[in-house]
Amino acid sequence: MKKGIIGLFSIIVIMSGCSTYGMNRYLEQEQTINTDKYAYDNENFVYDRETLQELAERFRLEDLSDSNINSIMEEEIENGNYNEIIIYLRELQDEEEEEAAAFSDRYIEALQAHIEQNDDPAAPLVEDAVALLQQRYELNPESEENLISYATVLIESEYDVEQGTELLFNLEEEMQENNEQPGRDLLLALAKAYFAAGNYEQSLEHYQTLTALDAEDPTHYYRMSEVYAAMDDQQGEREALTQAFEPTSEFLDNYGDESYHLYKDYLDSSIEDES
Repeated sequence: MKKGIIGLFSIIVIMSGCSTYGMNRYLEQEQTINTDKYAYDNENFVYDRETLQELAERFRLEDLSDSNINSIMEEEIENGNYNEIIIYLRELQDEEEEEAAAFSDRYIEALQAHIEQNDDPAAPLVEDAVALLQQRYELNPESEENLISYATVLIESEYDVEQGTELLFNLEEEMQENNEQPGRDLLLALAKAYFAAGNYEQSLEHYQTLTALDAEDPTHYYRMSEVYAAMDDQQGEREALTQAFEPTSEFLDNYGDESYHLYKDYLDSSIEDES
C-alpha cells in the first residue's frame, strides 16, 4: 500500500514538474519582446536583442515606480540604448496603452536621439517622430518647447528643413518684436537652423552668444568649427576646435600638427556622447 502511495506521489510530482516547466516556457515566450513586430524593419535601425530583453525584464519584474522607470530610461537613452527603448515602448503601447502613457516623453526622446545620432536615420522612424511632435505642437502651439522639438526634428532629419527653419525664424522675429531674449535651448536651435539654411554668419553669432552664456560647454565651440568648415575658413575652424577642449593645445604639441585630423575624429566621437 505504502509503495502504491509513493508511486502515485512520484507521478504527481513529475506531472507537476512538467506543468511548471511548460508554464515557465510559456511565460518566457510571453515576456520575450516581439522584435519582428515592434522593431523598425530598416537597416539603419540597429539594436541588441540581449540588451533589449535585459531592459524589458528590469522594467517588468522589479518593483519600480513610473518615476524610477522614467529615470532609468533617460539614462539608457543617454547611454545609447535608445533603439532598445523604442522597441520596448512600441510593444508596451500596443499591449498596455494606459501604462505606456506614463513614458510618452521617453519614447519621443528616444526617437529624437536616434535622429540626432544617425546621419541616415531610419525613414519610418522619422515619419513617426515627425507625426508625434507635430501632433504635440498643434495641440499647444504656444509652447516654445513643443515648437523647438518639432522644428529641430524637421531640420535634423531633413524631413522638411524649410518648414523647420521657418518655424524657428518666425519665433525669433516675434520675440525680437516683443523685446524678449531667447533662452539657451532656442539659441541652440536657431544656430542649427541658420546653419541648415546656409546663413553661416547668423549661425556663428548665435553660437558665440551661447559660448558667452555657457563657456564650459565644449560642444558649442565644436559646432562652431563645423560652421567655419562649411565656410572654408580653416583658421576659424582650427581656433574653434582649440577652444572646444582644454587639452587641445597640449595634444597637438605632444603629437604634432599631423595629429589634427586624429584629434578631430576624437571630437566627433565626443560630441556624439554629449548629445
